[in-house]
Amino acid sequence: MVYALNIRYFLISLIILFPFYSVASQILEPKTIVRTFSEGSSKAGFYTSEGLLQCKWGIMYIDLSTEAGKAMFSQVLTAKSAGFKVVRIDYTKSGELCTATGLHIQ
Repeated sequence: MVYALNIRYFLISLIILFPFYSVASQILEPKTIVRTFSEGSSKAGFYTSEGLLQCKWGIMYIDLSTEAGKAMFSQVLTAKSAGFKVVRIDYTKSGELCTATGLHIQ
């Protein structure tokens, strides 16, 4: 009986938490950054000319509250101004919103 209740609570917890689960993914096609933006003190992002169909509104967000996020935004600005391509984007997806966790520039 106790075992069955524990399983029930576990399954209910999964159902409740599932919508908030983030999925890690990669984009490996070269992308050209056409627009960058920052919002408030902790969010930035970019759009590409090829589009980011995986992400809502075609936006890849960057979390500026971390040192890694600040470094990625610096990479994005450099790539845009120098005409470099982003050749790999590691990101997590929460709902339809994408947040970059790693970038490779060429």
